[in-house]
Amino acid sequence: MEIVNMKRRDILKGSAAMSLGMMNGDNGMAADDENPFPPMEIVYKDPERYSPLAYLEKVHDETEPALAFDAKTVGDAEKWQKELRAKLWEILGETHQPGARIPSPHRIESVEADGYTREKWELEVVPGRSMPFYILRPRGMNRDTKTVLCLHGHGNGAKDLIDMAVDKETEELIRILNTDYAIQCVKKGWCAVVPELFGFGERVDLVEGARAGFDGGCEKPSLNAIHLGKTLIGIRVKDVCMLIDWMESSNEFNMADLACIGLSGGGMITMYTSALDDRIKRALIAGYVTEDSGSILGIRHCSCTYVPGHGKWADFSDVAGLIAPRPLIVQCGKRDAIFPIESARKAFDKIKKVYEVRNVPDRLKLHEHNGFHEFWSPSLDSLFG
Repeated sequence: MEIVNMKRRDILKGSAAMSLGMMNGDNGMAADDENPFPPMEIVYKDPERYSPLAYLEKVHDETEPALAFDAKTVGDAEKWQKELRAKLWEILGETHQPGARIPSPHRIESVEADGYTREKWELEVVPGRSMPFYILRPRGMNRDTKTVLCLHGHGNGAKDLIDMAVDKETEELIRILNTDYAIQCVKKGWCAVVPELFGFGERVDLVEGARAGFDGGCEKPSLNAIHLGKTLIGIRVKDVCMLIDWMESSNEFNMADLACIGLSGGGMITMYTSALDDRIKRALIAGYVTEDSGSILGIRHCSCTYVPGHGKWADFSDVAGLIAPRPLIVQCGKRDAIFPIESARKAFDKIKKVYEVRNVPDRLKLHEHNGFHEFWSPSLDSLFG
């Protein structure tokens, strides 16, 4: 596979100039749709020495992450994983000891649907912070039924994944982005557990002037969290880990092969949670794995994707490498303008080195599709393969 060496501003220009055409038909979409997430234009100041972004790009290019993967043996790789996990928890502003405190969620409702039961629950993560979540149980579910944590990205929260659109516009966006993957999982006979992540859906405060589903849920709490030594990624990961604590203790779920999947911001939390909690046995990260230089540093993204000091320690490929030796599918769209394919391929090649050192290269898969920033359903057929 040929990889083109491109600077961030070149990737940005290429993404912005990308032609808009038909979406890939593999997701079962029949309509012509334009790219729902084209990048917002960034123009560097002239002269360049006055440009804040050009200067910070120079800082990035001169920074060698202190915990970038360079192990040559299995033992060294395991030591690296232990050190980077500890550092990640530190910079994310959270800690977690599996099973230290088992939460006791309560069920709010149970609704019979087409071939499955949809339950809504609420879990108190820590005092003053509660998380609604849904469980989609297929008919005939038992302890052998495969269990999948389905994590959502920006938008209207968990309802996007369980096909409960809040309005007509959202209904169309679910179709375009193919984000009802929790429904797709339960229709395969799997149990889908869908948490409402911090700052989305029912967990959003009203902030006047903010973009609904984006800055409105993330920007203000993200900045406040940073001021207090926390991060939204850390809070969201902690929430999911606490949910896993309860799932493990309930004896209702098949935890031996627990999977975690997510698109975009859901892919972000899938990556970090799977990297930090090895009770997740396999992961599918869609529309997120890239080099940080080719995505969040070169293209405008939500403030919730940034972690103070992250670039000093590791790139995204290093975080994803913590999932090794467990199975990982990296999914990316060839026309994804906000997580460009060139950057995704470079990151994948770095992750592959971790899997090779761990002697399990066959457990890492790259699934490229012809679409934009969307979920590609065929990857589900390989999730438990």
